[in-house]
Amino acid sequence: MTPARDATESAALNGLVRRALDQAAFPGDVSAYVLALARMEYGAWKPDDDIYPASVIKVPIMAEAFRQREGGAISFDDRAPISASNQTTTAAETPLVTDYVASVGELVGLMIERSDNVATNQLIDILRRERVTDSMRSLGLRDFLLGRKLSGSEPLIEDPEMTGRNRLCARDAARLLTLIAADQVPGAAAQRDILAACVDADKLVAGLRPGDLFMHKTGETDTVNHDAGILRTPQSARYVVVLYTRGDKSTNPRLAAWMRALRSEL
Repeated sequence: MTPARDATESAALNGLVRRALDQAAFPGDVSAYVLALARMEYGAWKPDDDIYPASVIKVPIMAEAFRQREGGAISFDDRAPISASNQTTTAAETPLVTDYVASVGELVGLMIERSDNVATNQLIDILRRERVTDSMRSLGLRDFLLGRKLSGSEPLIEDPEMTGRNRLCARDAARLLTLIAADQVPGAAAQRDILAACVDADKLVAGLRPGDLFMHKTGETDTVNHDAGILRTPQSARYVVVLYTRGDKSTNPRLAAWMRALRSEL
């Protein structure tokens, strides 16, 4: 894997990020990062804040699955029965009942497209969390940690191998998305296709313009609400856009308002 060249901070993009945040008027803390890929210039607001990433953590898991496939450690045709220990509440109805036999490729698709927590937990067993963490840190995601499996509700899933609270700050999420956008990780084009199939259109997608394509992953809990992805405009301009917020899904209209304000100046 080839590290992306470092981006340069842009006063103009910093100003744009702040103006969009002011217009959206978030009631709580936010963390934002916007990168213009053609110029490798970025603007940000508190991009290193330790806000729980929720399901945005699934993007590094996807990237690691493609890395291990390229290295021959796994095949996306490999099949595994779903473990009862990986069952938890998830965003939508899931086929992944206990003992259902799923392919790795199916798990990756469900994890990103439908934010399936059972698929995620099964992939953590297959890929191994320590390998995901080591791989992401080698790519420059310095604060990243895949420490525990995901729970869709209380009580939290039992996870004897837990090593800590998951960490993926907005800057690190943007760095990985930049690598995916720039074809600098294995299977980048396929990863973009999977991100484009994300079914959650209630956050940043709701603020897009006609013809825009947002290849993204959302994340939410009772206390955080996020969206992060690669934006391609009808003019083929490309941006990495990440917005983390403290607040539940009732803040969706504010995420859309932020994107709408941002998009008006891009």
